Amino acid sequence: MEPQNAPQKSRKTIKRLTIGINVVIQVIVFAAIAVMINYVSFRHFKRWDFTRNQKYALAPLTKNLLASLKKPVKAVVFFPSAQGISQDVGSLLREYEYASDRKISVEIVDPYRNLLRAKELSEKYKFGSTDNIVILDYEGKSKFVNAMDMAEMDTSRAMFGQPPTVRAFKGEEAITSAILEITEDRQNKAYFLAGHGEPVPSAQELTALKTFVDRQNIKLDSVDLNNVDAVPADASAIVILGPKADLSEREIKLLSDYWSEGNGRLFVMLNAAMKTPRLAEWLSSFGVTPLQDVVMRTGTMLAVERGQPTLKTGMVTTAVGIVPAQAKGILKEIAGIDMQLSGLSQSIGVDAAKAGAAHVQTTQLLSTPAEYWGETEYDSRDPQTPTNDPAKDHKGPLTLAIALEKGGLSDPRVKVETSRMVLVGNAAYISNDGLRVSEVGLDFAINSLNWLINREQLAGIPPKSKEAINLSLDERQMGRIALAVMGVIPSFIAILGLMVWWKRRN
Repeated sequence: MEPQNAPQKSRKTIKRLTIGINVVIQVIVFAAIAVMINYVSFRHFKRWDFTRNQKYALAPLTKNLLASLKKPVKAVVFFPSAQGISQDVGSLLREYEYASDRKISVEIVDPYRNLLRAKELSEKYKFGSTDNIVILDYEGKSKFVNAMDMAEMDTSRAMFGQPPTVRAFKGEEAITSAILEITEDRQNKAYFLAGHGEPVPSAQELTALKTFVDRQNIKLDSVDLNNVDAVPADASAIVILGPKADLSEREIKLLSDYWSEGNGRLFVMLNAAMKTPRLAEWLSSFGVTPLQDVVMRTGTMLAVERGQPTLKTGMVTTAVGIVPAQAKGILKEIAGIDMQLSGLSQSIGVDAAKAGAAHVQTTQLLSTPAEYWGETEYDSRDPQTPTNDPAKDHKGPLTLAIALEKGGLSDPRVKVETSRMVLVGNAAYISNDGLRVSEVGLDFAINSLNWLINREQLAGIPPKSKEAINLSLDERQMGRIALAVMGVIPSFIAILGLMVWWKRRN
């Protein structure tokens, strides 16, 4: 009997061994799949922001900046008392951490729970124990972002003894600006041309512009070319803002040398009410000519009569420019948006053949609708309403702003230094009054300046308003909610329990 049972035992042993090996292989395969899935999901996961106002969605500027980081940045949140925005700041920095692929590390320090760490940070970075700040550290360079810079506060109820509330959260704008400042090799510097009645950067009428330019880590200064031998060597760009008098031949020569060196950057904004023939002649050598006209149309406009606002028909001298789609590479997200320009504007003529001969590439940044024309005989002192004379005036649509680039190659893979210029037929749009007419002008100016100094990836970051959401329910709706909570849901759970009990019983 033994010899007959031996083959059966052997077959059973082999079968069990085979099953065991299969189980081990299956466990290893499933473990490998689980590890692979977790690894891929950890390295390549995606998040969506479904909040009402995209509260935690980062702007393209921030994402591009974080993607370009070469070395890690450490962020320390130290908020002893800024409870109004502390949660928003912490959540925002988590988004920075995710978008930077962990190049930004975030540490939230509670000084009341971790006294030793708070004391260590205070001694290292030299700040007070009551300061509400975010500390950004990049290779030993540090920058503080104060809580006051990250929020617009509403103090309208202070007279009633109520604490201030957060009107708008500006944390992304402030933190991105600080990261930009500490990660750049040097601070960019833009010089405003002086000596022709232009406003200086510290002028009261330019406070809004200067505030936002400072947050872009661009320092503003002024220069009088009549008192120097050349454009300052540390100039990232020269800004010519609405000169009230023409430039001298010497100034034109210095600007021409600066432009022709291969990396000159000019931001020229013209005063439509003033004639600058030497400047216009020099610009025309590149194929772009200020046409010395006033852009206008006939239509309805808002006027105040006897203290009451009213619509009346007449001449509209406040031009509206359309940002074309091809300007997206320079003006980013405002491409396709209308921009109202305060004050008088003049149009710009473009000679493509002349620009090509000068090896200059042009990109239209602003153009008017067809109903506008360029009035060549406009006189604000003349009470007679001007008319569109096709023989003398310039027919719409008209170019209001244009970008020039000299020295670049058609192959985008090859990067070479180029000369760049942005020419605008209006200078009043970036004043405080002009920005009240259209805030798009600020984005236009900031994005143009960033393009001039080779920051194509940057754009403006608007503050995000705090919205109070009120839920108003009438008696019928409250009754339905009460019925669902106290009747429908418990009844459903009870029925489900009875069904399970009956099934088990049977």
